[in-house]
Amino acid sequence: MSLHDWIIFQLIDSRNSGGIETHILNLSGWLKRRGYQTRVIFIKDYGPHPLKDQLDAAGIEWQISPGWHGLWKMLGRHPSMLATHGYKAGILGRITARLARVPVVSTYHAGDLGEGRLKLYSMLDTLSAPLADRVISVSPEIADRLPCDCSQLPNFVTTERYRPNTGKKIAFVGRLSHEKGPDCFAQITATLFSSNTSAAHPEVAVFGDGPMRAELEAQYAHLTFYGQVDMQDHWQDIGLLCITSRCEGLPLVALEAMARGIPVASFAVGALPQLIKDDYNGWLITPQNFIRFQKVIQNWLQSSECDHTRMSMLAYQTIRQRFSCDVVGPKIIDVYRQALPALARMAERS
Repeated sequence: MSLHDWIIFQLIDSRNSGGIETHILNLSGWLKRRGYQTRVIFIKDYGPHPLKDQLDAAGIEWQISPGWHGLWKMLGRHPSMLATHGYKAGILGRITARLARVPVVSTYHAGDLGEGRLKLYSMLDTLSAPLADRVISVSPEIADRLPCDCSQLPNFVTTERYRPNTGKKIAFVGRLSHEKGPDCFAQITATLFSSNTSAAHPEVAVFGDGPMRAELEAQYAHLTFYGQVDMQDHWQDIGLLCITSRCEGLPLVALEAMARGIPVASFAVGALPQLIKDDYNGWLITPQNFIRFQKVIQNWLQSSECDHTRMSMLAYQTIRQRFSCDVVGPKIIDVYRQALPALARMAERS
């Protein structure tokens, strides 16, 4: 029996759209195009959700979990495999899959363990990793903390034909929370673009929402806040993406920007050094070196149109050659096949 005959369930617990949700959308779309049966399961229904709309538009099946017992019965009803994403889906999914005697593959996305209750859940998620038949991590830092062997595979995005990047905005895109460092972005750009400087400077934009928004809006008048929006409507306006995270895995926002020819300036955290080569397809800055980050932005502003075009093309080519669905997708399928029972693996090879 081929893996094409199995149903690959993607399990997630999600209130809002973010990196994990984009990963699942990209992966499910690629699986569908390659003829694999896949379905996304939301552990709980939190109401309207951008991912539900995106899955519908792509013709990808999804459903709300019918509860723990219902999920257990559903997994045992078909030849199926469970892929989990995120701490809650990982903990619940691995236990359920074990009881249902179906293979389970867990992908670890988060570079930050969080605080308080979230940190406790993250620790349980980490400690229970050996319950999975196979484990995938998106960065070496995540792999190092897991108590089992894992396959390190990067995040990935869909790529289209290259279009020259003509955007001008300097942007932060992400959750406005401590680990993502929006306050670092605000401080770095405040010196360059304070209200006392010329009005001719490019817009400094913040896309996303989170617990730090009110504080940042009150303190930094030079920032324009867009809130939680569909970035498909805004990427074309961005000329430089800044990632000022205190910790990371491999942020999909960096891949999405570079796939559109938008260069990225980032602190060298998580797996970003695997993506960005300093002063070649983007810029890497020692974490918390605000002065160096400011110089990178200044140099980008003063660079010629020719230099912008060269950097834009190199950023795009990096994604096309190493981080596209067609490059990483087959590697994920290899991990899925390794999780199959012995008899199914034998049939897959025959």
